[in-house]
Amino acid sequence: MSLKKKTKHFWPQNDEVRFDIKFKVENGAKVPDHFADTLKKAQELLNKVFYSKEFKEELYKQSYNDSAYSKSKKGCFETVYDSKNGRIAGKAVYDNLIANKNINLLITIKNNGDKKGTMGSSNACIDKITTYDYWLVEKEGLSQRLARHIAHEFTHIRGYRHDNKVDKAYKWGKKTNEDPAYGVGSIVGDILSAWSKKGLI
Repeated sequence: MSLKKKTKHFWPQNDEVRFDIKFKVENGAKVPDHFADTLKKAQELLNKVFYSKEFKEELYKQSYNDSAYSKSKKGCFETVYDSKNGRIAGKAVYDNLIANKNINLLITIKNNGDKKGTMGSSNACIDKITTYDYWLVEKEGLSQRLARHIAHEFTHIRGYRHDNKVDKAYKWGKKTNEDPAYGVGSIVGDILSAWSKKGLI
């Protein structure tokens, strides 16, 4: 049985909404052999996850701290949060992430020297991701880890910030469950792990 036939019921096939991800490598940075193939696989995984029933249902269950973007002056996304309870509904995050039918991203791979605490970075409304090369080690599961990383950074592009990027009065501390970017990354990672165990990817 082919993978396409086997998984037809598992996620909707939506040719109108797709990730298109390109990359460039800066001087001093290194990527594994066949990295282009790995990134292509990560892109395919993101296409499947973002428009799967599992992703939508899991994100709909979530609720995040509204200071992740309530004070943003950026206008490339709709700011939807409940000012009464200070929460962002998971549905609002989901709708924000898939608002554009064509998601075109450029990943710039850099060497970050001895600093290895951060996998990468991105900014709201700019369709570019910086990824540091130290963790791009070709071993089993790199495409899945890369997909999770891109999902996390894309959530920042759609306007959601970490605690260290918001005003002091609005910080929520180290509670990653209050952070949409960590939340989306975790959901993507969990779905891919589950699909892998079931032999669906």
